[in-house]
Amino acid sequence: DFTRSQHLDPFNVAFGCVNPPTPSNAPQNPGLGNALARAYNEWQLECLVRPEPRLKAAVQITIENEDAAIKEIEKRAGDRRFVQVNIAPRSIEPLGRHRYRKILAACAAAGLPISLHLGGTSGHPSTGGGWASFYHEEHPSYVQSMQTLVISLILEGTFEAIPDLQVVLVEGGFAWWPALSWRMDKHWKRLKAEVPSLKRAPSEYLREHFWFTTQPIEEPEPRMHLAEAIEWIGWDRVLFATDYPHWDFDDPAHALPIRMDEAQRRMIF
Repeated sequence: DFTRSQHLDPFNVAFGCVNPPTPSNAPQNPGLGNALARAYNEWQLECLVRPEPRLKAAVQITIENEDAAIKEIEKRAGDRRFVQVNIAPRSIEPLGRHRYRKILAACAAAGLPISLHLGGTSGHPSTGGGWASFYHEEHPSYVQSMQTLVISLILEGTFEAIPDLQVVLVEGGFAWWPALSWRMDKHWKRLKAEVPSLKRAPSEYLREHFWFTTQPIEEPEPRMHLAEAIEWIGWDRVLFATDYPHWDFDDPAHALPIRMDEAQRRMIF
């Protein structure tokens, strides 16, 4: 009731995609991870979606347990109350590795995009140089983990193997997208013999298979640079997100500090 009165009704929210607390990838205790994932899935339906149909659930899985993950995805396939599969981005190995391919294929077969929300843990440090001292160090390093995921999924041929797979990067920013795509394309021209499964330039896979969310959005000065970054990416690849109910959630009336025409607004919202 509080969510309705504070958020859904005042902002005329038609659909809200829920990203519940992501269970750890639980490599040390996959049984616990599986139990938590199943419990979160039932809790979303019982406590959120049934009383408020505007909310849509995310299938929780433990990606380090292939059989259990696929079973949970297939169990929820066809249930329109679930709109995505939520995967913690910090897995034991980069997500493009073959050990995860059957799980990603099950997501695509179910018609569900994968949602990679910042956070989670795998036992590895968040940075390439070791553990951070402060949360302030940890938080920007999450964006680096998102870029690592993109590189791995594309260069290891995931989208040639699973052409229907869709990926949403949640809360990882997006202004880094143009520079990363330029860098990958540049090196692909020289190193394409090393990745024969790629049939096209890396940037083409990035543009076709990935979406990005606005929260937290980059706020450069001058602000026109943000619009220029979105132009490079494509207005249809950026999805509006509030991060509600966090204290720093984005009010849709103020979240995008740039001028947009009506067509651009429709694509984002």
